[in-house]
Amino acid sequence: MTYSAIADVSNVLIELIKANADERSPIDSNRVEVASPADVDSLSSVDLTLYPYQIETDTAMGSGSRTISGTARQDRPLALSVRYLVTAYAVGGGSDDGERQTNPFKRQQRLGAALQLFHDNSRIEPADAPAPLGQEQPLSISIVDEPVDELLSLWSQLSDVSHQPSATIEVNPVVIQSLNESEFTRVEEHETTVGRRSETSDRHAE
Repeated sequence: MTYSAIADVSNVLIELIKANADERSPIDSNRVEVASPADVDSLSSVDLTLYPYQIETDTAMGSGSRTISGTARQDRPLALSVRYLVTAYAVGGGSDDGERQTNPFKRQQRLGAALQLFHDNSRIEPADAPAPLGQEQPLSISIVDEPVDELLSLWSQLSDVSHQPSATIEVNPVVIQSLNESEFTRVEEHETTVGRRSETSDRHAE
């Protein structure tokens, strides 16, 4: 996985939600987007957004090691930890076609359904991912207990956006492979036999 790692992981999360948005779910599979709350207006029909608002190096994975394939050596990959703001929306019909209003209960249901899904799928193996995931390491999804002041600070940075029911999740490791490769020559091993002079030979030499 190269520069598309973050986008690919975001797509895995979206496809995970869509795959589980059946008739029992309050979330419509066609209304899930990767977007900032600032990009969602009051007339939008979106049910849920995922916003990657914080990206850091994943120290838990360590520095890793160089990858060797044949005679090519690739530099260590970059392991990241990505935090997403998960925000639920619900727009219901008003008294006429031009009036629409938000439904707080539906918002809470949709947020709860999303968090339940991430809790139940806290580990995603690459082979089981609902979308292509070009890394060998499994993804770990955890719900973050973000301090209230930090969460409110995040919302305050979104211009002209009122606070909505939301939560934060952390996904790691998101692995970006290095493009730096170098060729090297393997050193062949040669078997060396060291013989001992016999005691008889030593006596003749004397």
